[in-house]
Amino acid sequence: MIHFPKTDQEKEVLVIDDDEGDCCLVEDILSEEGIKVVKAIGGEKGIRILAEKEFPLVITDLRMPDIDGMAIIDFIRKRQMNSLIVVITGYASIDSVIDALRSGAYDYIIKPFGTDLLRFTVKRAFDYIALRDEQERVKFFEMITQLASTTAHEVFQPLTVIMGEAKGIYKSIEDESIRDMAKQILEESRKIRDVIRKMDNLHDYVIKTFPGGHSIIDIEKGSSFRG
Repeated sequence: MIHFPKTDQEKEVLVIDDDEGDCCLVEDILSEEGIKVVKAIGGEKGIRILAEKEFPLVITDLRMPDIDGMAIIDFIRKRQMNSLIVVITGYASIDSVIDALRSGAYDYIIKPFGTDLLRFTVKRAFDYIALRDEQERVKFFEMITQLASTTAHEVFQPLTVIMGEAKGIYKSIEDESIRDMAKQILEESRKIRDVIRKMDNLHDYVIKTFPGGHSIIDIEKGSSFRG
């Protein structure tokens, strides 16, 4: 038995097949693993469902009388959905499978398929989705940290000038109201300076991975490694 790791995000699969019995079979197998399955009997119904909602994983038959699996793949890719696609075919035609993979399918299953094969294929697909999403999240975080670091450098110099001027006024002016204003400027500037320093240190982060595949980006831990 292949066990799927538990995650906070519910796993959901859209199954598209003109054979209702095959749809129900896939649903029965995946439901035992805690995966939510939405069935679409036929390609036309599958397109209607996809037009309203994006699924992390789509399992579609290649040969269907109304709208075939290649059209399903084309629909998903043209709308730039992140759905991973697994194709199922009852025809052991390597050409049709190759065409599907070239068009953007992730994997394939030949009918009739065993329970373990379906479980393994779907588990691998969700593992790939988790890895892809984590890589995209880290890439996005790196972009943000680069922007934060650039902004910090641009702001730090004029802020230093302001703090120097405020400190000079505080020391040289005897008027208490002006001294109070200079003191407030210094205090607020120090707060801004602390924020800027944190922004500049965002690139020092550590990715922690926990059992089950859950990961977090730890900024504080990364910053503690400096110096």
